[in-house]
Parts: sequence; structure tokens; C-alpha cells
Amino acid sequence: MTAVHQGKTSAQHPIQQIPVSLQRDYITIVGASHMTLLERLRGQKGNKMRFINQGIRQVRLYPPATANHATQRIFLIFTEDYERPLLDAVKDVVENRYGAKYRELDSIAHLLDFINLRISKKREIKQLDLFAHGLVGTIEFGYELDKADSYRLRNAQAQMLKPEAFDLSGKIYSYACRTGLGIHADVHVNEDEDPLYEKSLAQLIANTAQTTVWAFPRRSNYDQTYGNASDRAGLQGAQQRVQADDRAMDHYERQLSRYRQRLAAHRKASKDPNAQLPNETAPKPPIKTASAEDVTLDRHAKSRDNYDRSIGYPLDAEGAVHPVRAGDSPTGVPASLREYKPR
Repeated sequence: MTAVHQGKTSAQHPIQQIPVSLQRDYITIVGASHMTLLERLRGQKGNKMRFINQGIRQVRLYPPATANHATQRIFLIFTEDYERPLLDAVKDVVENRYGAKYRELDSIAHLLDFINLRISKKREIKQLDLFAHGLVGTIEFGYELDKADSYRLRNAQAQMLKPEAFDLSGKIYSYACRTGLGIHADVHVNEDEDPLYEKSLAQLIANTAQTTVWAFPRRSNYDQTYGNASDRAGLQGAQQRVQADDRAMDHYERQLSRYRQRLAAHRKASKDPNAQLPNETAPKPPIKTASAEDVTLDRHAKSRDNYDRSIGYPLDAEGAVHPVRAGDSPTGVPASLREYKPR
């Protein structure tokens, strides 16, 4: 549905009517992820899952989808090197748990078509989040995979974005490495050296889409996808406290059930519906020892363990524990997301 934004003006300044879409899309895009030979030999699959788990976290944080589709959550994934059982599990999570639309991509052209098709569908993108590898000047949705070339987004592809596909106050977030950097700095940017932010891929996307872009001028770091050092160190203790609370609650519920049975029998025998058991009161619920943070960490770990057993990958239906953060290099530029406004 599209409404018309109207305003009053004088005869010398006639009214300009600007269509305002009332149907908004919140879109997460997840790149394909390769595994190094060493990771394959060791069976270490956490890095391969980092884009997916961060994408699920982002979908969870979007406004809920509405029944009339005025607001939609959308999850797009480049499929190269992801096994079918894994893709099916991701589809089930994002659709059935988070009410999101799930679509698979197999080329950068497919992605551009999907974005620009918002126009004919009379929809606008309110937020777009990208999780992928990156190099200066490119977002690599298929880094080091066979389809790397056809999965790559660079200047030529960015210039195909149509601003009409985006909400006037929409935002794009790139969590790929160095999307916000305009020079090929690897380790350090000197004080007298211009980072050329205005020539970065982030700025080009902002200019083309006429949408604010937030991006890292540094490499991005996915190391807290499964928790930070404190979370990992405290996970075992958190799980033990959650299990202890569960056992205590089970014991309490059994006690309460037996108490209620005795109370009902006593009231029936005494023919008094308000009678209380002599010398006995209802059991008190246990005091929880696990904090809300303990419960959250335990829930994340259980999901990863369950999917690791069923499909062979640590899929986290809760999403990543923490968001992507700025990496350590190159130094000399901000260690945070930087804003790039359309010019």
C-alpha cells in the first residue's frame, strides 16, 4: 500500500506529491563462507557458521513481521558450499521462529534484482544488513569459493542499486571488512595519510542508493559470535546453575503436587472447602541461582549443541551471542562503524 505525502503551499509554489510507501522490508543478507583446510581437518565449523548466526541474530532484532505484510523480515543467503540439511535448518528457524521470508541467492545479479524489485512491489527497504567477507572496494559474498567472481559486489554492481527501493530514512549496515576504507591500507593508516573515505565502497553505495551506510574502515571481527572471553569462561558454571535450578523446580513441583493432593483429600474428608492441613503449609518455590545472563548463555549453547548433533553444524537458533565488532587493523582509522551519508 502506498500513500501520498501532501503539503500546503502558495500558488507560486505548487504542491509536490511524493509517494510514501507504507510497506517496509528489513533485510539481512548472509554471504557464503569457506572453511580452510586446517578447519576441515580439525572439524572446526564455528567460523563457517558465523555469518549465518549473526544473520539470525539480526533478524531477531528487527521489528516483528505483521500479518498484513506491512512490515516484513527477510533473510537472504548465498548458498555456495552450504550443505542442503544446513540450509533447510536455517530456513526452518528464520521462517517458523522469527516469521521471516527466506530466499536463496546464487549470484550478485540475483541480489540486485531482489533489491530493485522492491519498487514494482511497492515496498521500501527500511534496513539492510550485510554479513560477509570483504576487501577494500569489494564485499565478498563467496570469498575463496568457486563462485567468488559471480558473488562479488564492487563499484559496478553497487551503481545498479536504485534509490527508489529504499525508505527515505533507511539504513544499510555492512559488517564486511574495510567497506568504509578508500585506500588499500593493510596494517596502518598514517596521520598524514588520507583514508579516502569518500572513495570507499560504503560511500559509493550511499551515493547510489541515496541511503545512509554504516561500515567499518577496519577489518571486522566476528570473534564474539559465540560469546566473549568472559562468556566462554563462565559457560560451564552458567550451565550448572541452570541445571541446578531446573532440578530444584522439578522437586518443588512434585512436592506441590503431593501437597495439593493431601489438601484436597483433607478438605473432602472434613467437608470444609477452606480447611487447611494441620501443621503443614504449601511448599515454597526455590530461589533461582542462575542469572538472566546464565540462562541466555545456556540457551545459546544448547541450540548449537543440538544442531551440531543433528546436522553437523553449530547453528544457533538464538542467533549470535554478541554482534560483529571492529578488528585490530588497520590502525589509524576508527575502531567502530562509521557513518557515510549520501552525497
